[in-house]
Order: sequence, then structure tokens, then C-alpha cells
Amino acid sequence: MTFSDTTTLSRRRLMESSALGLGLGLLSPAVLAQTSPAPALTGANPAEILRITNAFSRGAQPLKQGLKLELPVLGDNPASVPAKAKVELPMTPTSYCEAMIVIAEGNPHPLACSFEFTPHAGTAEVGIRLRLIQSQAIQVLARMNDGRVLVARQHISVTAGSCGM
Repeated sequence: MTFSDTTTLSRRRLMESSALGLGLGLLSPAVLAQTSPAPALTGANPAEILRITNAFSRGAQPLKQGLKLELPVLGDNPASVPAKAKVELPMTPTSYCEAMIVIAEGNPHPLACSFEFTPHAGTAEVGIRLRLIQSQAIQVLARMNDGRVLVARQHISVTAGSCGM
């Protein structure tokens, strides 16, 4: 093997390893054979969802009124599904929302986000974009400063999974 052959071989290995890191699709069959398939993702464990909701509610029974959740019926881009949650009760210095969480029940990590509020916020309203792996229920819980917990839940259908991409 000559110096020229060795240099060409080294350049090819460098290109193949760089392509593997960058996902350019320039992989040789030998490199492809060494890669393992990605593990299959599954939805959240129901016990995990229960643990999250119990920890948030602190023993209070969630009320199905006073909290509004807005989601599209169909999430045509599961990588960015718009959602809006709003506490519809009046906010005063003595009665206000302390915290709110959003749970994507079908995602491997169901707690999508959490928010904290003060009486100075004047409203408890959030607009977010969710990344969803499959059609599933979205649940929002809001904890009021007096210990009440409000809940809203809605199902959304998505066209394709994106969390595992």
C-alpha cells in the first residue's frame, strides 16, 4: 500500500465517521453494520402520571371547573402542537393560582412543563407548544393558593410521532 492509498483510506474513514455524527447519509455498509437501531419509545407509565398528579395536588381532589384548555382536535405537526391553558376564576391578592403543570399522557416523559405564579401576575394563563409522540390526552392542573386544584383534560390526535425523531 502506498502513501497515496493510505491517505485516501484515512480520508474515507474520516468522511464516514463525520457523516455518522452529522447524519449526512454517506455511510459505508461496514459502518452501517456497526450501528445499532434506536430503541422503541413507548408512552408514559400510568404510575408515573399518577405520581406527578398526586405530588402536585398534595391530596386535594381536582375540580373539573375553572380551568380552560385549548388544543386543536388534530395536531398536524406533532413537533409543535399549540396549547393554551387559562384559569377562568378571578385572580385577587387573596385568591390566585400558585402553580400550573401540563402533562402529555402519552409521551415517555409526561411532565411537559410547569409554571409558578404570584398574586401580582393578575392572570394565570399560558400558551405553549408541545412535542407529542402519539395521539394522547393532555392534562393541565392548576393549584390555587387556598389548596384547591383545578383540572382540564382533552384528547388530541396527531398525524405522526416526533419525540423519537
